[in-house]
Amino acid sequence: MAANATNAHRNRLSTEQSPYLLQHASNPVDWMPWGNEAFERARQLDRPVFLSIGYATCHWCHVMERESFEHAAVADVLNNHFVAVKVDREERPDVDALYMDVCQAMTGRGGWPLTVLTDAQRRPFFAGTYFPREGHHGRMGLLDLLDRVLHVWHNDRPRIAEQCASIAEALRNQAAASAAAEVPHDILATAVEAHQRLYDAQYGGFGSAPKFPSAHHLLLLMQSSTVLEGGTDIMDMVTSTLDAMRAGGLYDHVGGGFHRYSTDRQWFMPHFEKMLYDQAMLMLAYSEAYRKTADPLYDNVVADVAAYVRCEMTSPRGAFYSAQDADTEGVEGSTYVWTLDEFSQVVGPTAPRLAALFGMTTEGTMHDEATGNATGTNILACAPAALRTLVSDADWLAVRPRLMERRTLRPQPLTDDKVLCDWNGLMIGALARASVVFANGEYQRMAVNAYRDVEASAKVDGRWYHGYRTNVLNASAIVDDHAALAWAATELALATGQEQWLDAARGHLDIIVDQFMDDDGAIYVTARHITDVLARQRSDHDGAYPSGASVAAMAMTTYGRAYADALWIERARRIVSALGQPLTASPYGYAMMIHAWHDIQQAIGDPWCRDGVCQRPLSEQIIPSNHERI
Repeated sequence: MAANATNAHRNRLSTEQSPYLLQHASNPVDWMPWGNEAFERARQLDRPVFLSIGYATCHWCHVMERESFEHAAVADVLNNHFVAVKVDREERPDVDALYMDVCQAMTGRGGWPLTVLTDAQRRPFFAGTYFPREGHHGRMGLLDLLDRVLHVWHNDRPRIAEQCASIAEALRNQAAASAAAEVPHDILATAVEAHQRLYDAQYGGFGSAPKFPSAHHLLLLMQSSTVLEGGTDIMDMVTSTLDAMRAGGLYDHVGGGFHRYSTDRQWFMPHFEKMLYDQAMLMLAYSEAYRKTADPLYDNVVADVAAYVRCEMTSPRGAFYSAQDADTEGVEGSTYVWTLDEFSQVVGPTAPRLAALFGMTTEGTMHDEATGNATGTNILACAPAALRTLVSDADWLAVRPRLMERRTLRPQPLTDDKVLCDWNGLMIGALARASVVFANGEYQRMAVNAYRDVEASAKVDGRWYHGYRTNVLNASAIVDDHAALAWAATELALATGQEQWLDAARGHLDIIVDQFMDDDGAIYVTARHITDVLARQRSDHDGAYPSGASVAAMAMTTYGRAYADALWIERARRIVSALGQPLTASPYGYAMMIHAWHDIQQAIGDPWCRDGVCQRPLSEQIIPSNHERI
């Protein structure tokens, strides 16, 4: 067999719909999709399972595929001694979250691609992330790892069995453990202090490199600034961060939209993939910042992100696609960067001034990741102090479309065109909120069209699915799907004044209570009837975007206030209280949950509520009638 795969070989992923799985359908590795068949095969052959989890727009997933999964030596070992299983983490976030927890517990870190070894009962005994094919500089190679695993599998099976049993028990105990505690009355102040300790006063954002947008932290700070002392200082953290993100390379200055994260402290060098959930959460943050400051820059950002999503991430029927790749033809960021010569050729006489604004050089400001050498290409980024000048600069506004036109002639990154209910819910809710803040009917139409498409496509015979692609549904809906769509529907109710959207929200909330929520308020990622995961995990901390539990609490609170129904507000309170211990110990990791807690406390203090019973008549519900002015 040749060193690299050819299209003549097609494995069992070739009939899947996931773009990520289809990327691996021509690997010489005999991949199988997640499912009972794969684990039954492992049992019959008495082999360990090599589980690889990633997603279609993941740069290091592409690297590991090129280095290892397209290589004959790796394929021979996997095909002859393992059962190889591929999982798209975006199709099965429940599977990914379970094994990611194992990886983080075993190694202290996580990421993708996620590499896990399990037995035929889905019980893990090893976890890691990216492995090069051959070991170097003290880093274990994949071939070395596979050889060691096989040695232990055949010579010390009791050791593996003991490890599997121990990890599986720990996962089940973790899911069953109670974390309930009284939420302190000063939790908002405690959370702000945690953010202040991590705040980067020089460059904005929190912590050091890499830096993630994590807009829910900014939303919590904006909420806190209105009720705590030092509100101006709190808002300074928010606006400095928003400005720095928009000015730096994290933002696509030509095409609009935000890249995934910054690899450096300065927000300059991005990891170039674009995720729908980042566009949604950042649109929400900039909308709220505009509501508080009336700064036209934030209006500009929201309009730019909406235009990007409409042009690049919207399906013909209205729902939103998942992501765009970091790589183009195997090179990260090549679609987005510019040589000074090409930039000058397109821009014309104003090129020297505009190039100076972006700090462009002949040598280039982008550097090769392996060697550190300048590549001759430039990332477009300006200083935050120059940002407001740039976005209103007549010369820049005139040449930006020309740069975009030139850029479209280049090879383009893959768009992962699967539709996910949870990420669509976040985008729909953000658009609905922005439609109110900016009195913009186009945002509202985008939100309504997307919700209707998702409902028509992802709901079959009363059952909701996590997502779909080319009219083919994937796994059952998780709590994040119902929570995000419930929150989106409440935002649409607030935007339109139409009660039908509260009915839609109620449908999702009822499912959450029935299938995902315990009496003590604990929220689980998967529904009660799901049996193909090793343990039902709790939905708890807020990661790259808010957890299903946080969003469910927000949606229940809004619904409860709209109908003056104290039952839903009490349910929301129980969700937060069920996580009282970790929330109190690590408030930075629960930003949206604490945001929801503050909303719950306001609802409990509503003068229409007396002794746990709300008396507000529907004629005086809090939903405004905004549809006449939009």
